[in-house]
Amino acid sequence: MPVYILKKSGRKGKRLTLVKDKPIHFGSDIGQTFIDHGDQKKKKAWIARHKNDKGYDDKDAGIYYSRHILWGDHDNIFANIKALNKKDDIHIKFVNS
Repeated sequence: MPVYILKKSGRKGKRLTLVKDKPIHFGSDIGQTFIDHGDQKKKKAWIARHKNDKGYDDKDAGIYYSRHILWGDHDNIFANIKALNKKDDIHIKFVNS
């Protein structure tokens, strides 16, 4: 089972970085996501707006991790990480630094 590190992004304009073979920066550092507001209506609008984006189902694309971690089924980042770990048979370790 692969182990990946999730941490705050050092890239301007991005919220988080998932370190795999290469770092994947994702999520805007401005505005709010489902883990911030828990608003199902806004979540549905985000999904509708992005479901046809390039990389939406690509595990090497930032939008994939935005979708599953920031806009996942739960309004809690740790619950979304746990769900993604199970879905993709991976282990994401969140480093809060």
